[in-house]
Amino acid sequence: MNSESTRKLIEDLGSGDTLARYRAVDALCARRAENFDDVLNLLARGNPHQRAGAAEILGRWRDLRAFDQLVVGTADADVSVRARCVEALGALDARRAQSSLLHAAQDAHPEVRAWAVDVLARVPSAAARHILRAAFSDRDSNVRWHAVEALARSTGKRAAPQIASMLQDPDTGVRALAVEILGRLKFRAAQNDLLVLLRDPDHQVRWRAADALIALGSTRVAAQLIPQLQDTDVGVRWRAAYTLGRLRARQAIKPLIAALDDKDAHVRGRAAEALGLIGSRSALHALRERANDNNLAGHLGAIGEIAQAAADEIVRATRPHTRKKGS
Repeated sequence: MNSESTRKLIEDLGSGDTLARYRAVDALCARRAENFDDVLNLLARGNPHQRAGAAEILGRWRDLRAFDQLVVGTADADVSVRARCVEALGALDARRAQSSLLHAAQDAHPEVRAWAVDVLARVPSAAARHILRAAFSDRDSNVRWHAVEALARSTGKRAAPQIASMLQDPDTGVRALAVEILGRLKFRAAQNDLLVLLRDPDHQVRWRAADALIALGSTRVAAQLIPQLQDTDVGVRWRAAYTLGRLRARQAIKPLIAALDDKDAHVRGRAAEALGLIGSRSALHALRERANDNNLAGHLGAIGEIAQAAADEIVRATRPHTRKKGS
């Protein structure tokens, strides 16, 4: 790459065109050997776009020669520059940068605080853990989201009790993430709260709550879900059927057969689907009786088709295996 093309890329880093800046970052990253000094100098002397781009490039290069200049950049007047410098220090050496990262976690701008929280998850110190836990109460939802994700990443199941406290967060994104993580960690103490979240006003939270309950897979969850098949809220009813099916909850067979008569087509479809997943022959008669129900259960299709497919699956799964002659 000649000096003229380097000058053009550096000029593009300072462009108001976001795409041009992205392309310049990628191009300069590809040729570190001949551009390192130019990029490092740009972090100190460029315009805000150029400084932010330089910080991103230096972070991708993971070259410790840039460490001190990136530390200086965490106090830059521009928010994007500070955030990119924090991100880059995480790529270079988060432990060595701890002091600067702890300071960045108190930054006035949430973007910088969020990145600092994310990077501090890589630092195994009491001070870093304190910052992560304190960030659960940050006034900005994005910082709280990063705190939940970072604490789970750094401490695993030990973080579950504090993450469970975020199931009541006012932000739907934070609640959804907390639900997903608790399901992944199989944190059974959250079962009751997850059942409540099947009624959450946000559909992503409701779906993740159902999936988390499935991941927990306990019979106690099934026992608490069965009454929800008769709830006045149609969404609660069909999510209960969906979850019971994936739990393979045999104690729910009779209530699910009753749900085949629900006034809502989606509930009937989910009940038929669930019975097929549970796989009991005791449901065959009820499913076959619904084979002519042409009402649509949303994207699942016609209820009759769902019921017939469920019945066929039960027959296939429970058919006695016979040995071939001579075997």
